[in-house]
Amino acid sequence: MLAVLGIAFLVLLFIGVPIAYSLAIAATGVILMMPDLPNLVIAQKIFSSMDSFFLVAVPFFMLAGGIMNETGITKRLVRFSDSLVGHIKGGLGHTSVLTGMLMAGVSGSANADAAAIGTLMVPPLKKSGYEEGFAVSLVAAAGALGPIIPPSIMMIVYSGVTNISIAKLFMGGVLPGISLGIGYMVLNYFYAVKHNLNSRGFSGWRNVWDSFKEAVWALIMPAIILGGILFGVVTATEAGVLASLYGIIYGFITKTLTLPKLWHCCYDAVKTSAVTMIIIAFATLFGYMLARGNFSEVIIGFLGAFTTNKYIVLGLIVILIFILGMFIDPNAILLMVVPVVAPLVTQYNFDPIHFAVVLVLALVMGGLTPPVGLVLYIVSSVDQTPLYKAVKAVWPFVWVNFAVILLVMLIPGIATWIPGLIG
Repeated sequence: MLAVLGIAFLVLLFIGVPIAYSLAIAATGVILMMPDLPNLVIAQKIFSSMDSFFLVAVPFFMLAGGIMNETGITKRLVRFSDSLVGHIKGGLGHTSVLTGMLMAGVSGSANADAAAIGTLMVPPLKKSGYEEGFAVSLVAAAGALGPIIPPSIMMIVYSGVTNISIAKLFMGGVLPGISLGIGYMVLNYFYAVKHNLNSRGFSGWRNVWDSFKEAVWALIMPAIILGGILFGVVTATEAGVLASLYGIIYGFITKTLTLPKLWHCCYDAVKTSAVTMIIIAFATLFGYMLARGNFSEVIIGFLGAFTTNKYIVLGLIVILIFILGMFIDPNAILLMVVPVVAPLVTQYNFDPIHFAVVLVLALVMGGLTPPVGLVLYIVSSVDQTPLYKAVKAVWPFVWVNFAVILLVMLIPGIATWIPGLIG
């Protein structure tokens, strides 16, 4: 059964069938071939996968990010970031990365963040001397910080699958996300030195203060989200509602949001969330068939025969996810792989938060790596940059990702220290 399931999925994927439908067709075909399994299970699994309160958070965080863009908050974050790091060698690149880190505290979506930053930063990066492929890759990497630095839609889904505390998962991503952002900045600095890009002087603390006052209303939004969850006032879903409501109130008070703009934000949030939900539904059905075929026991048996070192086991899982991420949507991988590898947490005595953060870091790379690399596609389409140039330039950022993953693997405290503080 597992062989038929895997071969059918790969064949459908390579002939060009969309990922969600490849998962659905492969799983449905195997179910129809099994006389002991009623066909009704197809509808049951698809419905039950979406009949979950925590998934309601997805469209609300999408909406919060859309409102942030429509109200001009993104531009204020760019200006604030530029006032802090714009004077360093490769200043515009540093500004892009820091903006990505700040925006990650609102939407939790790599695609939304990359699109917003790309529109504002790719053209100026090119004008300032950055090669177009590197500019696109830099902005894509900055956008990919969205699912790591809290809040994170990917972590919300992970929490729903494993029942791990969403507050601890969110906090587990803080230091790894910051480490990744610093890694991107270091890479950008050496690029700027190598290509002798011009830098400007520090604009002064007065400019920092003025830009902070403009951006402070955007910086309050992550405080609302994380503070509400950490203090147990709201759930992740309710935090998404609060963030959206805050954005709407802010937009109407500042007169940067109108009813037509709000309608457009809602439409985009629903459309984007629908794609995510379709993938979640069909990936859950596929994952159910993997579980029914005892795929987790196959994986544990294989790894047990290969090695008993927990870090080598985790490294092999990261490599597996990296390879899958080249072809499959990260959310689909999460729902296919996490239920299968979850028993390894007990088997090898992993800290659940450490294990989860490493997996999410590996999943995020899928948005950067070709041939799927959806985040890379989104940013390259902003300024019509040929995709092959971005693909060529993205690999240094992928190696930075690997370096941070290795660091988090070997030093679990990077992921577990802050969650440990909240009890």
